[in-house]
Amino acid sequence: MKNKDIIRQQVYLAALLHDIGKFYQRADKSFADKQNELSKYSKKIANNICPVNEKGKFGYQHVVWTNEFFEQTQKIFDKIPDFKINPYENQDDNNLVTFACNHHKPASALQALVTLGDWWSAGIDRMDAENLKEKDYGAKNISWGKDRYKTVPLFSIFNKINNENGDFAFPLLSLNIERNLFPKKIEQKNDGVNEQQYNELWKKFIAEFEKLPTDSFDGFTDSLLFLLKKYTWAIPSNTMDMADVSLFEHLKTTAAFADSLYVYYRENEDDFEWNGSGNRLNLKENKYPVLLLGVDISGIQKFIYNIASSKAAKSLKGRSFYLQLLIDAMVQRIVSHQNIQASLGHIIYSSGGKFYMILPNTEKVKEALAELKKEFEQTLWNEHKGKISVNFGYSAFAVRSKKENDKWKTYIEIENEGNKELNLSTLWKSVADKINEDKNKPFASLLLNDENWDNFFGNGDDLKAKENAVICAVTGEELEDKNKKELDEDTEGNKIYVSKAVYDQIKLGTVLKDVDYLIVFKGNADDDKYLSGKSKAKITVFGFNYYLFDQKELTNDDADFRGITSADTSRVFRINNTDFLNAKLKGNGVSYGFWFYGGNKQAEINDKEKTFEQLTQVTPGNEKTETYLGVLRMDIDNLGNIFIKGFSGDEQSFAGYATLSFLLDWFFSGYLNTIRNNEKYRDWVNILYSGGDDVFAVGRWDKIIEFAREIQQDFTKFTGRKDITLSAGMATVRNKFPIAKAADLAGDAEDASKNYPAESKENKKEKNAFTFFGETVSWTDNYNFVEEYKNEFVNRIEGKYGKQMSKAILHRLMQFYEIRKENERKQRNDYKPDLSYIWNSAYYLKRFAERNNEHYNFIMSKGEYKEKGLVAQLVTGKLDNYDKIALSARWAELLLKTEIKENE
Repeated sequence: MKNKDIIRQQVYLAALLHDIGKFYQRADKSFADKQNELSKYSKKIANNICPVNEKGKFGYQHVVWTNEFFEQTQKIFDKIPDFKINPYENQDDNNLVTFACNHHKPASALQALVTLGDWWSAGIDRMDAENLKEKDYGAKNISWGKDRYKTVPLFSIFNKINNENGDFAFPLLSLNIERNLFPKKIEQKNDGVNEQQYNELWKKFIAEFEKLPTDSFDGFTDSLLFLLKKYTWAIPSNTMDMADVSLFEHLKTTAAFADSLYVYYRENEDDFEWNGSGNRLNLKENKYPVLLLGVDISGIQKFIYNIASSKAAKSLKGRSFYLQLLIDAMVQRIVSHQNIQASLGHIIYSSGGKFYMILPNTEKVKEALAELKKEFEQTLWNEHKGKISVNFGYSAFAVRSKKENDKWKTYIEIENEGNKELNLSTLWKSVADKINEDKNKPFASLLLNDENWDNFFGNGDDLKAKENAVICAVTGEELEDKNKKELDEDTEGNKIYVSKAVYDQIKLGTVLKDVDYLIVFKGNADDDKYLSGKSKAKITVFGFNYYLFDQKELTNDDADFRGITSADTSRVFRINNTDFLNAKLKGNGVSYGFWFYGGNKQAEINDKEKTFEQLTQVTPGNEKTETYLGVLRMDIDNLGNIFIKGFSGDEQSFAGYATLSFLLDWFFSGYLNTIRNNEKYRDWVNILYSGGDDVFAVGRWDKIIEFAREIQQDFTKFTGRKDITLSAGMATVRNKFPIAKAADLAGDAEDASKNYPAESKENKKEKNAFTFFGETVSWTDNYNFVEEYKNEFVNRIEGKYGKQMSKAILHRLMQFYEIRKENERKQRNDYKPDLSYIWNSAYYLKRFAERNNEHYNFIMSKGEYKEKGLVAQLVTGKLDNYDKIALSARWAELLLKTEIKENE
C-alpha cells in the first residue's frame, strides 16, 4: 500500500489469518492433551482471548492455535519491511497478533473491527454462541461426537440451494484442477475427515508458507492469499453451523470487511460506539460503512465472435484471453488507486466478465470509482469504439444485529431503503439492478462531455469511403495508418493487415498453448525493459503490461529469464497449476499466485495449433477426410435466480456466496481443462472461452457432442443436484463457414434449449436441454434414448450383429419426420391433419424388415425388442418419438460417413 498505514496493514493481515487456528487446531491434539504443540505461553493466554462459559470452559479455542501460529512463524513476519510483529504481551495492545487472536474477546475498538468483519462475513453475530446449535450435515443418523470439529468435512454449498438438504462433501485436499476434488456422498462418520489428514495438509502449508516473499507487504499478502486458497478451500469455516462455507472464503471476506471498516472508522470514528465491558463495537443508526461494488462488461459475446474467417482460430483464443486480462486490469486499477488502496482479497467474485468487491463507503472511494469509470469508458471507446462497454453498480450497506427473544438476529440494511431489515439476496439484487441501469446508458460520462462529441459522432467525413482503405483481415474494419500491423501475406503475395489490438490478440492466441506463466508488471507501463523481449507475448491493458512465459524460461537455471536483473512490482501467476512458488524472480515486490484459465492447451499438429480445417480432418493432414465443424455454446440455467433466491435467509452469508462463486469458477475455468485434455478430446476439441458459467468450444462435430455430454454429466456429479442444470446448443457447419455466424447459430440453438418446454399443465420452461442438428432433447429424459438408437443404427449398418442392415432406412426415417413436421405446421393454419405418414412408415418398415430379415425383430418390435423396436416407438407408441428417432438417424448417418473417412 502506498503511504503506508501500518495499522491498516495489520488489521487486514490479522483478519486474513484470524481463523488460521482452526486449521492448526484440527491438525493438532486437543487443548487438554499434553502431546499438543501449544507452547506454555499460548496456553497461558487462553483466559485472555477465549470467552469462558458458565461451566468455566474456554470457548472458541482455535484462537489459541492462531497465537501459536504467530509464535512459530514470527521470524517470517519480521522479515517484512517496517512490519515487525509484537509478541502477545498485553491484551490491550493493538498489533497484528492481538487483532487476530482477540476477535472473540476484543479489548479495543480497533480489535473489534476484526470481530465485526468476522460477523459480517458469516452473517452471524457470534455473541449468540450460547444459542448456537449444531446443524445437520450429511446423513441425519451420523453422530459426529465431541470431535466433530476435526471430522466434519466441507459439505457442498450446492446441498443447501432451494432449501434442499444434500449430503455431498469435498475431500480434504489441496487445490488442483483434477477430478479427485469432486464431492462424495457422506453416509457415515468415517466418510468425513480426520486429524491425520489435517496434520499432513498443515505440514505442507507451513512448508510453503516459509517460501512466501517477504520483501514487501503487498507481495507477501497477495501470495499468502493464494496459498490460503490452495490449502483452506476445502476446510469448513465452522463445523457447527457453517460446514458448507469454505474457510478460505470466510478468511478472505473477513479481511475485506475489516479493512473497509477500518478505513471508514478512520474517517468516521464517531459513527461507532465502543462498549468495553461487553467487548462490543456498535455501529450507530443510519450509518453504512461498506460498499458492495459490481462491475460488468457488456458486449463480450459480440466482441469474441465479431471476426472474419481469416485467422479465426488464433484470433478467437487471443480475444477470449484478452477479456480475462481486461477484467484483471480493471481490478488492479481499482485496488491500486491512491484513494482506495485495497487488495485482491476485496474481490468476492471475479469470472465470466464480471466481478464484485467489498470496499469502504467513503467519499474518496466513491470519487475514485467515478474517476475510474470514466477512465475505463474512455479507454474502451478508444480501443473498441463501443463494442465493449463497462457497467458499474454499488450499494452502501451495514450488517446489523439485535436481540429478539434472548437471541441475536442478524440482517442487512441498505442505504436509502428506509431502515428495512433485509437479507443478502436483496443487497445482491440491488447491485445487479444498478448495473443493469448503467447498461442502459453506455459511455454516458463521455457523451456528456462536449469535447468528446466529434470523437463519437464525427463531422460526416468519417462516413465517406476512403480510397485505398486498408481493412482489418479479422474484424473487417477500416484501419488508420497508425493503427495497422502487417500480419501475413495471402497466396497471391498480397499483404494482410490487422489492427494493433488484433495483432496482439492473435499473438496471445498463438502462444497460449506453450505458456505456463503469466507475469503482470505493475510499475510504469513504459519502464518494462527487464521483461520486454524476453516473453513469448506481451500485451498492455489499462496501463498494465502482461507477459507470457513457459516453464523452462522461468525456472531452469540456464533460462534466458535468469538474465533479467530485476522484476520489481510484478505478479507471477502459474496457469492452471497451483504449485506456484517455484519461479522466484530477481526483484522487489514480487507476488505469486495461480490463474485458472479454460483452454490454454489446444489441439495441435506438428507442434502448431490446428486450424478449423485441420480440426475436422478425420485423418490428420488429409483434406479429403474433412467432416463438419461443431460449434458449442452452453451455460447454467437460471444462475441469477440461484444467487438471488437460491439460499434461505438464515443460510445467506458473504462467505457462502463467495464459496458458491469459487466452486463455479473452479469447474468452468479449471476443471474443464481436465476434460478437454483427455485423450478423447485433446486432438479434436478447443475451448475458446470458458469462465463464470459459459462455455464456447469448437471441434470435430462428433467429439463436440461427446464433450458437451461429459461436461453436463460431470457438472451434475459435481453439484450433486439434478435441478441445477446446463443447457447447450451446437451448430454443425463446414470448416470454412464464417465463425461469427456459426457462433450465432450455436447461440440460437442454445436459446432453443433454454426454451425447452416441460411436459406439464403450466408448460414451464424446463431447460436442461441440448439442441443439435436442429432438434432439442432433454439431457435427462431424451438424450440417452437418442444416443441408444443412434448406436443401434450404427452397429446394425456396420454389421456388428451379423449381416449388415441397409442404411437406406436412415433417410426414410428422417423423411417421415419431415412429413410429420410439415403436417404440424399445416394444422396450425387450420388444415385437416394428414396422418398418412403413420401408415406409410408402418408399411415401409414392414417391407424393409422383410428385406433385412436379421434385423426383423428390431424393426417390427418382436422378441426381445417388443417395446424398443421401431414400430413400437413410431407406429404404435408416442408419435413424439418421430423427432427423436429421426435425430438418431441423422446422428448415425453423419457418424457413418465420418467413420468411412477415418478408414480411407
